[in-house]
Amino acid sequence: MSGQINGSTNGAVNGATKNNDNLPKDLVDEMQRLFGKHLGFRTTHAKGLLVEGTFTPTEQAKVLSIACHFNQASTPVIARFSVGGGIPHIPDVDDGATPKGFAVRFLTDEHTHTDLVSHTFNGFATRTGEDFLAFLQVFRAFQTTKAALDKVKAMGGDTSNEAAAFGAAAGPFQAFLASHPSAATFVQSPKPNPLTYGHITYYEPNTHVLTNAEGKVANVRYRLDPADGDHLHPNDPLELKKLDHSYLEEDLHERFPEKPIVFTIQAHVAAESDVLDDATVPYKSTTWVPVGKLVIDRVTEDNVAKQQQIAFSPRPDLGGIKGITASEDPLIWARKEVYHISAEQRRHETQVE
Repeated sequence: MSGQINGSTNGAVNGATKNNDNLPKDLVDEMQRLFGKHLGFRTTHAKGLLVEGTFTPTEQAKVLSIACHFNQASTPVIARFSVGGGIPHIPDVDDGATPKGFAVRFLTDEHTHTDLVSHTFNGFATRTGEDFLAFLQVFRAFQTTKAALDKVKAMGGDTSNEAAAFGAAAGPFQAFLASHPSAATFVQSPKPNPLTYGHITYYEPNTHVLTNAEGKVANVRYRLDPADGDHLHPNDPLELKKLDHSYLEEDLHERFPEKPIVFTIQAHVAAESDVLDDATVPYKSTTWVPVGKLVIDRVTEDNVAKQQQIAFSPRPDLGGIKGITASEDPLIWARKEVYHISAEQRRHETQVE
């Protein structure tokens, strides 16, 4: 499958084909077994904060797409910064709180929007939702048995049973990582802790298909570059323990409006040889187009209630936008449905802190 800027429509199928109608619910159920079920919260990236700001496009953006936010002077946005995992009160520096997330909704008019869902890992753990479910299953068994073993060790008891259970779980987990290099990379990659949410780069892993006024197509993935650069806390456990439990959110409450967070959004344009339907394979293309400046300058009012209602989507055309469609990447369908199920659950629940 190729990617190009020409009259072709390679990759533009308006979403991937469904392979397993039960898969999204199975994924939600497995994540809730891993993290626990927390009423009123997202299944994953449960801890986060809604913010608002403005997107201003570059002149180059108009060359790529007829999308309104690429062509009008500026567009209001509502966005959500978050930490990884499905535990609402996880410490920001916990390894399970990585990758950090940043979802952005461009409100192009009263009835139309498009979403960009990104995180701080450049890619994804698996190519398909089916593989991600298998990954979650072996990872949960590994984590659960390891926690049980560590607990008994700390108490000074006999660890024979727990060690045997851990060994039985570790084998399948290591075998999965060996057969899925992208999952191994995800597990073994650094767990950075940025100075603030605005001091780390975010990546949108799935290919989006843009169409311009001449009907030319560009297959792209986005990167959000912080204007102040990447700045991380040293990976020193003693120093990290000194940080407040929710230091990233505290910064958001304190910095605005005097210190907005600014990103440059870069579109990575695929080359003919690039793989469009596999989020685990980076583009080889060296073509980057700056499409605009994103300025975040305030925290959304009535944050808890609005977080419970808003549902961002990995599929960029669900909000009725023109000039942007989803690619054939199978993860887009799986992730979209997972987000939908999670949203429907929390919208009908009373949030329990």
